[in-house]
Amino acid sequence: MPFKTTFQKTQEVINVYIDSLENYTDETFLMKKDDNTWSVGQMYEHIFISAQFFMYQTNNCLSERKGQMGGDKTDIGVNIYQYGAFPPIKIKIPEAYQTAEPLVPKTRIEYKTLFVNLLLQMEKMLEMLEKNNGEYRTKHAVCGFLNALEWYKMVWYHSEHHFIQKKELEIFIGVVSN
Repeated sequence: MPFKTTFQKTQEVINVYIDSLENYTDETFLMKKDDNTWSVGQMYEHIFISAQFFMYQTNNCLSERKGQMGGDKTDIGVNIYQYGAFPPIKIKIPEAYQTAEPLVPKTRIEYKTLFVNLLLQMEKMLEMLEKNNGEYRTKHAVCGFLNALEWYKMVWYHSEHHFIQKKELEIFIGVVSN
């Protein structure tokens, strides 16, 4: 898949999150079903923090730092990239990456700006990705060693995977998104 197509798919997914911000009030954005379930705002925070981490790792691969030449994906990683998506099941964050503190969401206005800036950052990175040979990799906790393009695609795959959770949360708070 051409790099531009990967960016366009990511852009479509992130734009769903941007457009959906209009469907929430400040109150519904923070509403929680129970202590074990995130609010819509906490889900947005998770998606944004994760996307920033994926972009950080993309940059590490492009700059050939904090990783290695080569390295294999795990079976889970191989399946995700062959299928082009996460499996349609709930996935728990690996314990090593969990924090004791709950995610603290920003405002809806802040997320609109943050996600627009994320897309701008990703678009600027396309030229560097096209020149990259994909040999340098950094380690993902679940997927194994990923190259720059694979980390870049992770923004798309991970954000799209949360559509399931987004729909569940929207049903709970009583809104229908775009």
